[in-house]
Order: sequence, then C-alpha cells, then structure tokens
Amino acid sequence: MTIAVFMPFARFCFVTLPYMEFRIRIHKSLLLCLSALLLSTGYKAYDDLFEYSKNLEIFANAYKQVGTHFVDEVNAGTLMRKGLDAMLVSLDPYTNYYSESQTEEAMIERQGEYGGVGCRVIIRNRYPVVSEVFRGYAFALADIRHGDIIKFVAGQDMAGKTTTDVGAMLRGAPNTSVTLIVERNGQRLEKKITRVSVRTKNVPWSGMVNEHTGYIKLDEFGQNCAQELETALVNLKKNPGMNNLILDLRGNGGGLLGEAVNIVGLFVGEKKLVVNMKGRGPESNRKWITTKPAVAPDLPMVVLVDAQSASASEVVSGSLQDMDRAVIIGRNSFGKGLVQNFFPLPYRTQMKITTAKYYTPSGRCIQLLDYSKRNPDGSAGTIPDSLRRAFKTASGRTVYDGGGIRPDVVVDEFSGEPLIKYLIDERFLFDFANYYRNSNENLPEAERFVTQASFDAFGKQCATKLKSQLRKKMEESLQGSVKDEELVKMIMNGVSDVKLEKAVLDHINHCGEALMFRMEEEIIARYPDAEREYKHRFVGDPDISSAIKTLNNQDNYRKILRK
Repeated sequence: MTIAVFMPFARFCFVTLPYMEFRIRIHKSLLLCLSALLLSTGYKAYDDLFEYSKNLEIFANAYKQVGTHFVDEVNAGTLMRKGLDAMLVSLDPYTNYYSESQTEEAMIERQGEYGGVGCRVIIRNRYPVVSEVFRGYAFALADIRHGDIIKFVAGQDMAGKTTTDVGAMLRGAPNTSVTLIVERNGQRLEKKITRVSVRTKNVPWSGMVNEHTGYIKLDEFGQNCAQELETALVNLKKNPGMNNLILDLRGNGGGLLGEAVNIVGLFVGEKKLVVNMKGRGPESNRKWITTKPAVAPDLPMVVLVDAQSASASEVVSGSLQDMDRAVIIGRNSFGKGLVQNFFPLPYRTQMKITTAKYYTPSGRCIQLLDYSKRNPDGSAGTIPDSLRRAFKTASGRTVYDGGGIRPDVVVDEFSGEPLIKYLIDERFLFDFANYYRNSNENLPEAERFVTQASFDAFGKQCATKLKSQLRKKMEESLQGSVKDEELVKMIMNGVSDVKLEKAVLDHINHCGEALMFRMEEEIIARYPDAEREYKHRFVGDPDISSAIKTLNNQDNYRKILRK
C-alpha cells in the first residue's frame, strides 16, 4: 500500500512511500502554522498568475489597437521587437530575445561556431573598419587587413551601418561567397570572400615562456575547451624542466559553465565544489562539483585576469583563489556573477534569460552591478565598498564579494604611463601598425624591430595630433568651471602650440621602452605568425613579467597564498 503526498499550488509532485503503521502527534499550533503557510503560498501563486494574465491581456489589446488605429502604417514585427527589447533591457543586459533571423547569433553564443569570414569591425567616420582578422579564415585568406574600410558588401553601401548590420551581412552558410569593396590607403579593392565554418579556438596557443614555465592562453569557454586545455597541459608537462604554469584568462569573456568547472578540476581533482548556483526556483539551484582526478594537482600556477575577464573566467580564477590553488595576477575582473540559459519560443525564436547567480566556494558572489536597484538615470548601481562582505579562503585569507575577482598581485598594464592607454584608446597605435603592415610585406626577423627613427616619427605624428586634442579638452574643461570667456581665452593664449607639442613629445619619449613594446605588439598581430605574437609578449608584457617573478620566488609564492 502507498500513500500519495500532494504538494498544493506547486508543480504537481507525487511521491510514493511504502506503507508503515505509525502515529505522529502534531501540536495544534504547528498544524495551524503549516496550514497558513500553504494557503499564503497558494494565494501568492494565484495572485502572480492573475497579474501575468491581466497584463498580457492589456498588452495584447494595446498592441492590437495601435496596429489598427495609429495614423501611419505600423510594422507589426518591428513594433513588437521594440517592445520586447525595452522590456528585457529593464532587467539586465544579458536577458535577450533572438528572432528567427538571429538563430545563428544565438548558436555562436552557445557553441562558438558559425559560417562567416573571421573578423571583427568597428565604426569610424560612419563606415565599418576591420579591427581584427582571425588567422586562417576567410578575410585572412583574401588578404583583407586591419584598418581596411568596408565600403560595400554585395553592392550595398555600408555608410551608417552598425556593427550588427555588418555582421549579419557577412555571415552566411559555409562555402557561399560575398563580394566586398574595401578601401586601403585611399585605393579601392574588390575582394571576393568565400565564407568558411568559423570555430573560434578556445586555446589559440600554448608553449614555454622559459625552460621552467609553461604558458596557456585560453580565449573562451566554448565546447571542449577543458579537453583542449588538458591536451595543452599534458604536452607542456613533457618538457623535463617545466615546473610552473601561467594560465592567461585576460580578455576572456566567458562561455560554458560546465567547461569552467572541468578546467578547475584539472588542477584540484575530483569532488571539489567550484560553483554554487542559486536562482528563484529549484531547477536553478545547483552545486557544480569536479568529477575527475587532477592532471596537475601540485603545479605552482599563476592566473592572469583583467577587466575583460568575465563570467566563466571569474569562476575559474575565483574558485582557484578561494582554494588557495593559484596566485591571481593582473587587474580587477569584470564582475559578472550571473548565469544565463537559453529557452525555445514559437517560430524558431528563442530567449536567453538570467536564471541564477553563482557563488564561489567561499560563498561570495562577484556580481558588480545590481540591476534590481537603478540610479535616477536608469543605470545600474554598484555595490559600495563599505557594503561588500568579507569571506575566507581555504587558508584563511580574506576575499570580498560584489566587485569581481581582485588579484592577489595588482599590475599596472601601462607601466605607470597613462599616455600609452590614451594612444591605444584613441587608436594612434592601431593606425601606426596598419601603416607599417601596408608598407612592409614581411615582418623583420629581429626580436625588437621598431627602429629609433620609426619611434621618433611616430612620436612626432602623435604630438602634432595630440596638441590639438589637448587644447580642445583644456578649453572645454575651463569653460565648464570658469564662466568668464575672456579669462578662458587669456589662459589658453598663454599655452602655445609649440610648448604643448614639446610637452607631449617629451612624455612620449619618457614612455620609451614600454611604448615601443606596444607598437611592436600591434604590428606582429597583423602578420600570419601566431607563435611570434605570443613569444613577443614574453619579452615586455608587464603581467607575464610579474607572473614569472612570482613563480621564480616560491617562498613568496607560498606566502601570498597563506597571508
């Protein structure tokens, strides 16, 4: 005989229990409390259902009335899409709707694979400009380069198009073709591009920094990335002197959570908690535990992170930090402690919805922005430092929630020279490297190849352009604080262009070695040799230099993990 246990007002859930002859005495007051709880839960579920139904009916009727009576003709699909997007953007940036035509875009997010050309673009002066070319793919094979201006795609003028528009036009089924007109150094070139199946590499490169230190670059957490990383790790361990590892997660925006858990398992072994996921419903609550023995359980390692290291990158770096398994070096990570899942909708559409927050083994959630509490301008507020809670790692070190993963060793990526960041952000280095590539068919063999003459010419060009920019910014700043226009003119007249240009040039020269390294880094990225690009980083990359220094001093390494 069985007893059927029914949970009212929830999912219909029946549990069969073997019959046992027993008696349970329940105090009358407890019985009343349980009854009240069940009734209140049921009424809330009913109230929520009624609110959803009521508002759906209101929305459907408003939509119908606008479509029927608005003075101008209304595009029903466009109107609905704007309504959906406005609704979802009020929640967070990660909850998105994908139309039938965006199926490929959703697939790229989930799998990292698509039929396309292998590039990234930016918009400059109303036209898309190629900002990155993936080695070995369609654009690279057709000799389309960084800095090329895309004027026409399949005969359509690209003026005023967004990066989303351009991406939609360039993507398509593998082995199909599209004709482009690009502009390079004022000359128009026609390029016929044959699309290929683009699967971005999770581990684009691995190798030895020196005889004792291995290096693995992980670009994203796509399908099979844990296996790719394990293969790279096993191959590195074949080097007899290899006894340290640098795992580079800089610029890695995340991906599949399960792959992140498997990667952590390579270094900590099985049955270790990596992520505790918590959402509104029981289906969103889950503990992610490692399942396999470690490949490198005792290998001293450094994990590199920066402001673009997000989501799954933060799962890996945060859990390894909580377990005192690796030293984290670089800059504060992005701070995305939210989990998304895809859900199918009618007519081959779908949604990606934030369903949970994740917590590292110490119990902290690293989410930086609180989308449930908006500022007056609509932006999401950050959690103040004073409200961030302290947690303890396995060895008792203090770590904090609410602000990404804070490195154990913080490194200034611009070597204390903010001018270098400005030159990168304003694309001075981008333009210089494009000019160099278009003037030099082959990359010089010398390890350091930017000559003093090239550096001086670059400095002079930057100083000439920057003096005008700085003068404009100074004048705008003064006008914002000093209301007397005559006084502003008098102050600005005291700052001559000659003095301003000399000051900029002196600062550029002061940056010297660090700036020259960045110039060479940009140039190498424009040639086919990937190994040259990564090995160049070992020469002057501040993060890698700090990692090597930390790993070379094992006493200090262990001290960092204990303090």
